[in-house]
Formats: sequence, C-alpha cells, structure tokens
Amino acid sequence: MASLKYGTTRENVLGLKVVLADGRLLELGGATFKNNASYDLTDLFIGSEGTLGVVVEATVRLRPIPFGDTVTGLATFADVHALTHAVQVLQASGVNPSMLEVLNRVSIEALDEYEGIDLGGRGEQALLIFQLDVAAAGALDLVDDLLRKAGAQTIDVTSDPDRTATIIKIRQDIFAAGAQYGRLIVEDIAVPLGQLATVADCAEAIAAKHGQRLLLLGHAGDGNLHPDIILESKDGALPAETQAYIDELLPFVISIGGTVSAEHGIGTIKKKWVPQQLSPAVQTLQQQIKAVFDPTGILNPGRKF
Repeated sequence: MASLKYGTTRENVLGLKVVLADGRLLELGGATFKNNASYDLTDLFIGSEGTLGVVVEATVRLRPIPFGDTVTGLATFADVHALTHAVQVLQASGVNPSMLEVLNRVSIEALDEYEGIDLGGRGEQALLIFQLDVAAAGALDLVDDLLRKAGAQTIDVTSDPDRTATIIKIRQDIFAAGAQYGRLIVEDIAVPLGQLATVADCAEAIAAKHGQRLLLLGHAGDGNLHPDIILESKDGALPAETQAYIDELLPFVISIGGTVSAEHGIGTIKKKWVPQQLSPAVQTLQQQIKAVFDPTGILNPGRKF
C-alpha cells in the first residue's frame, strides 16, 4: 500500500537470474542501483508472467524503516469527487504521503459489519485512508486542516501507534470484509489521476445497470482502482450480468487512456482486451520478443497473447 512513495515491486528489483526455454541461465542487472551497460532486460522480464523465462532468483532493494513520527488517518466524504479533490490537495501540500487509499460506500458498509465499527453511520459515501510514514513537525495539524477545507465530513488523524495499527487493519481487511457476503470477482485497472472520480462514477453506474454489488477500492494516489463485484454464490460460472459489467467497464477504461491491468497481470482472462488497448505495432513487437526468447512456445503458453 506504500507503493505511492516507494514504488511497486518492479521498481525495487535490481537484478534477476532467469532460465530461458533452451536451458540457458541469464544473469540480469545486479546489486548496483545504476547500470546502463545494456538494454533493461530486467524490467522486460518483470511482469512477463513466465512467458519469456523462469525467474529463479531476484535481487531486491531493501529500505530502512523510516526515522521520525508517522501520521495516519481516515476521512469520510460525501462522494468520490470530494475525496479525489482532497487527495490532490494532500499531494500538492508537500507532506509527501506514503499511502492514499479510497473505498466506496459498499466497502464502508462491509467494513462496519466485519470489524464491528461505525465508519458510515452518517451516510458517508467515500472513505480515504492515508499515511505519512515520516511526518515533519506540525504535519498532523496541517493534514487535519487541509482535509477539513477539502470537505471531509469526519476526520481521524493520529500519531498514536495503537490507533495507527487499527486504521491500517481496516484497509488490510477490506477483501475479507467483502468476501463475508460470498465470492469476490476482483478487477484491476488504472486511469490518469484526473479521471479517477469519472471512472469511479462509471463503475457505480454500470454495476447498478447490471444489478451488481460493487466493492470499489484502490490506490487513489496513483490512479489504480479495484472495481470488484460481490457474488452471493461462492461457486459456479461467472453470471452473465457480471460478465456484462466487465465487458462494459473495461472498454470505457481504455477509452479514457487507462489500462485493463495495473498490477495483477493479463493471464488468460484479460487477453481479449489487449488488442483494444495496444496498437497493432506494439502487439507485433511483443510477439516478436516472445519468439526470440521462446521460439517453440513452451513457456506459459496461452498467457498474455
């Protein structure tokens, strides 16, 4: 959840050892933070979902636990538009948040029931969970003031370790909270930051249109959303109405410059959306790269392409 400040896994991998389809072992990158001696093949293999080679070893960057006070909190808003405005205010203020998480009304209700708490008792429609892992003097009061001016309905900002742990647990438990009702169909998209509220509104409208219960959550600081669907049945094929929701949402995401996969990958389920998102030239180049590393097609066949 702190990738907003420290980067994703991709950005923290320094080197890889990879076994190719013909059995050769490649050593890519290394233990240095800077290395410009070759093409960035390390980055190429990260996220390739096993289609180019088998990763057998990774060298990753380790970071020390930050020194200083941590400010953590949650704030509720009348809608996602107000929440995204508050996110923009926090990011522009210089407080350098390490976490900015958004949850919709269904998520709030699920957490209230699962945790036995009362986040949405006054009809709040959107919840922001945030953290500054290194806060300058006065940051707690500044954040509180910024959120109030941005339209927050309720604010809980703390530097107390016990209350911090409680707030972080609320975010960590969201998938379990949603799953208490049945089965979660997890989606993973990313959009330009300026489109965050628009795509949230769109997801809500499409879910309502197809009679779906939308558990919307995500990383508001980098535009990555999980517009998940709660199904009462834990087993069985995907209902036609749920598929219709996905089939309507993902083209809209692509149309506004977003991606159908932000961090979970393509696999087999999202293959049909790749031609809509990527140009024919890019698709051809990817297939050519695949052919170089795996000419006989034995590495994770049927994935991504």
